Amino acid sequence: MANIKKYTYKKDLIYLNVDGENIIIKPKKCYNLDKIYKYLDDHDINSYLRPIEINDHQVIFKELEKTSLNDDELAKRLIYNLALWQNKTTSYVPLDLDKVKEIYEKHIKELNFLYAYYHDLQDMIEMKVYMHPSEYLYIRNVSYIYSALNYARHLLDEWYQKITKTTTIREVYCHGKCELSHFLGNDNGYFISLENAHLGSPVEDFLHFYNQDFEKVDMFSTFHFYQHKYPFKEEEKLYFYFSIVIPRMIDIYPSSLNKCTELVKFYDQIKKTSQFISENKEKKEHHQHN
Repeated sequence: MANIKKYTYKKDLIYLNVDGENIIIKPKKCYNLDKIYKYLDDHDINSYLRPIEINDHQVIFKELEKTSLNDDELAKRLIYNLALWQNKTTSYVPLDLDKVKEIYEKHIKELNFLYAYYHDLQDMIEMKVYMHPSEYLYIRNVSYIYSALNYARHLLDEWYQKITKTTTIREVYCHGKCELSHFLGNDNGYFISLENAHLGSPVEDFLHFYNQDFEKVDMFSTFHFYQHKYPFKEEEKLYFYFSIVIPRMIDIYPSSLNKCTELVKFYDQIKKTSQFISENKEKKEHHQHN
């Protein structure tokens, strides 16, 4: 009979110590996990944490000890494995021009909505005699938002012109939630939380990683390393740049210290993202001239 010494909950996970071995029990949220694991095995991908057992309601894993890797070191290991994963699952599929046009028009509507939202917010604030701190911070820096929106439109148009001249696009098996919290640095590295794995664009996983872990790692060096391992095609890179430069819709109310801190981080990411794209484009131009 199993000897359970420890039994703790963390969110929807159960942590057990059974006969001296630590295990984690997760609720089974995805009912095609077997197909996901088979796809990875068929493509000789070993960089995922294999479960000890899968039943109708639960997935059971051995718990691995936390490594001493810092976030930048863990990011490099994640990117190495992501590139390997993508290289092994890349295929070329015919381009669907109707779908591309649909994506383009959806993003045009998104940009128009954001322009209107931020303009209306600016007009409303500028009618006030006295501004709240978050309103003042918004007005002082709103030009960064408009610059980002204009640049996003430029990149989107450039992407659309480029991709409509191609006949095939790359497709890879995407993790779906690629970020530091879903990767273990043990051994050569293991991806976890594969419930959202699917076939999709090579851009998807690094885009998710960029948005989730922007503040934790040096994105410029990490992206440079990634592009050595799995270079984006030009249309993929343009879509990635568009996706990271477009500013999200942010609410500046209620005005508070926390809200002002959030706004400072929001503007900081806009500035750093613009710098990130400029530095990558300069590096590309430098290589082309040499």
